[in-house]
Amino acid sequence: MERLENAAFKSGVLERLAEQCRRRLPSETCGVLFGTADAAVVRIDGFSVVRNASPRPSSFFAFDPADWVRTYYEARNRGQRIVGYFHSHPDGSVLPSPGDSDGRPLEGTYWIVGVAQENYCIAGYQAAPDGGWLPLRLLPDG
Repeated sequence: MERLENAAFKSGVLERLAEQCRRRLPSETCGVLFGTADAAVVRIDGFSVVRNASPRPSSFFAFDPADWVRTYYEARNRGQRIVGYFHSHPDGSVLPSPGDSDGRPLEGTYWIVGVAQENYCIAGYQAAPDGGWLPLRLLPDG
């Protein structure tokens, strides 16, 4: 995937994603995002939660291997493209933690949903060649 600068969530998807993360508090929620990517824009039209198998789910996330494989093949069979990965921060932060940097994907987009009680915010990133993060600009509903 080329360098992306902009992203848009289809109407209602971001709200449903935040609600799924809120339901799992105080644990981190994780999963994949579906959509398309072209001309420096990723358009996100859906998501799937992958079970968090971390032994410390309130502070870390780890895809459950069996659930991840099932999610991947179900998406492929439905013709959905995985364009990103997400997880939540129960403290409301949307900045990548050192653990996020250690386990970041090499391709696609990476999203952090900050959920703290009623409120939420989201930030998207791509991995930078130097090991850092390149932020994505969130556009209005796509």
